[in-house]
Amino acid sequence: MRLEKLIAIIIKGLAFLLPLFFLPWTGEWFEFNKQFLLWFALPLAMLIWLAKQVSVGKLKLKANPLNFPIIIFLALTFIASVFSLDRFASFFGYYGRFSDAWLGLLSLTIFYFLLLNTGLADSVKKILALVKLFICSAAAAAVIALLAMFGLIKTLAPDPFSILASPAFNPAGGSLVNLSLFLAAAAVLSAGILFLKNIKKYERVLLAAALVLFLMVVAFTRPETGLAKIIIGANLPKEAALDFKTTLAVSREVIKNNPVLGSGPGTFAQDFSLYRPVEFNQSAFWQIRFDKGASQLLEMAATSGLPAVLSYLLIISLAIYINLILLYKHLKNKSDDFYLIAAIFTAFVLLFFGQIFFASNMVLNFSFWLLLALTVSYWQIDNQVLFKEKMINFNKSVLFYRSAGALLLIAAAGWIALVAFQIKFFAADVLASRPENREKNLTLAIKLNPNRPNYAISLAKFYLNRAKNQASNADISGAIAAAKLAAEASPNSVQAQETLGMVYRDVRLLTVGSELWAVEYFSRALALEPANPVLAVELAKAYLSAGDGASAEKYLTSALSLKPDYQDPEAYYELGRYYFNNKKIDQAILGFNRALAVFPNHANSLFSLGIAYEAKGDKGQALKYYEKVLVLNPGSEEVIKKIKELSK
Repeated sequence: MRLEKLIAIIIKGLAFLLPLFFLPWTGEWFEFNKQFLLWFALPLAMLIWLAKQVSVGKLKLKANPLNFPIIIFLALTFIASVFSLDRFASFFGYYGRFSDAWLGLLSLTIFYFLLLNTGLADSVKKILALVKLFICSAAAAAVIALLAMFGLIKTLAPDPFSILASPAFNPAGGSLVNLSLFLAAAAVLSAGILFLKNIKKYERVLLAAALVLFLMVVAFTRPETGLAKIIIGANLPKEAALDFKTTLAVSREVIKNNPVLGSGPGTFAQDFSLYRPVEFNQSAFWQIRFDKGASQLLEMAATSGLPAVLSYLLIISLAIYINLILLYKHLKNKSDDFYLIAAIFTAFVLLFFGQIFFASNMVLNFSFWLLLALTVSYWQIDNQVLFKEKMINFNKSVLFYRSAGALLLIAAAGWIALVAFQIKFFAADVLASRPENREKNLTLAIKLNPNRPNYAISLAKFYLNRAKNQASNADISGAIAAAKLAAEASPNSVQAQETLGMVYRDVRLLTVGSELWAVEYFSRALALEPANPVLAVELAKAYLSAGDGASAEKYLTSALSLKPDYQDPEAYYELGRYYFNNKKIDQAILGFNRALAVFPNHANSLFSLGIAYEAKGDKGQALKYYEKVLVLNPGSEEVIKKIKELSK
């Protein structure tokens, strides 16, 4: 009984705490810490459950038609993770959005399994208690979000990054869209329970208050209602989110190239970079590298493959079928059972449609699996004759206890190893997020978690900035070494390759031979993100530094085709200089004029045009451009001297 109570405390505690849990010490406050809590608690609860089965010598399992599809889904996503573009991100989560990690999915299926097999949801009363716990957690999250909207949270704790000061702050994951979905599901459950006859008056009052709270916060988060502007005095910040059309285009390309396994769970950031359409460059968010799409289901198809999505849809289809049977059975009498089933079913469907039209997060995934488990539990309660508990009696021999003990030790070792990894990763993120002692802390973070390229990229930029100020060979070597660590940790990361290109680009004045390496790594970055005009321009500049004007012009033209309104005057200016130095005066003039077309007051291009026309012998044109430069830079002795010489 003690083991059963311990499991119940873990499961119920997690159900209440997960939507509210966050820690301010890591670089990412929400998903990372919720992942840590989930991975710590659920494998531990599973280990305790296994120990209980061994202690009594009996294995009790509740079979249902969803078990097999869930196992298939888990297996298919595991295979996709093994063959992923970024195996670490697939198993442990992409930094910033950890909800797609395969180990997280495993934890959620453990949660589902334990709810069905521990007696925590083997009666209508217990199911109702879990639903109320879910509503209480959602109400606490809504209150915190509401206080943040009114600016009453920011004074509670030190906040160097102004996260608590944001009116969009909420513990459910930082996203107001995800918060709205979570609270909408809680509102549906609250409304359903209000129809029940057998609830106390004070509970009815509290549920009605919670329902009003949920609807109010959801209304505030929707900009089209205008309520935030009226009541708070300002609109809540709009989230930068990828549109559905681009998500569909990216997912379609990934599926076309790897329909069976996809790119790997948690790798949508790489997919987006590789397949972002050229049309996306005309959107307001064209400079953002999105790590999640506008649809969780489309993203799953791209990252886990079509077989995994089909198995997932089979799970959902069976759950909907179960609910429809239950609703039909209880439709006539309209009892409490009917309203409770209807509430759980509606909330479940709401979260599923949320996965079709929105990105997901840890709280929404957890809520989805909780409602799925409650649906199946209710079905098993309602059909006890059909779904009898299967029991396997063990032969309590010395061999059994030794074998069982060995298996439990292996499972315990696995849990301890997972927790140890998580503690290391947590410590690494705490160190990397500290603004003081950057070099030391980032170096330690890389040692603790070398598989995250983010820390190495930050260290490379730190060394690079210091090298620019101090011209230190040690800092140059450190920047290159750190950037290479990032690229080794994640070879398919555009940011890692781009950082290496930036390092070699910026140290060219401090070292010899870096130009060709800048070309190499900017080329790799552009291959991973071919529709990015910024990378095309950076590659063009690298070619110019390496003395290859033809290739530079090629990539400048490419950048113009990718985004006609994006032009870098400095790149065209450098191209003009390259042609001038190689005695190609007409081509140089063309380059300088291109720079002026983008930025008419580009003084260096105007001055260079004066020099170019002077070299051609056209003193009139040269004088005209020198005079324009003098207007921009009054008192420039060099320009005044040029004007005097040409005016004789």
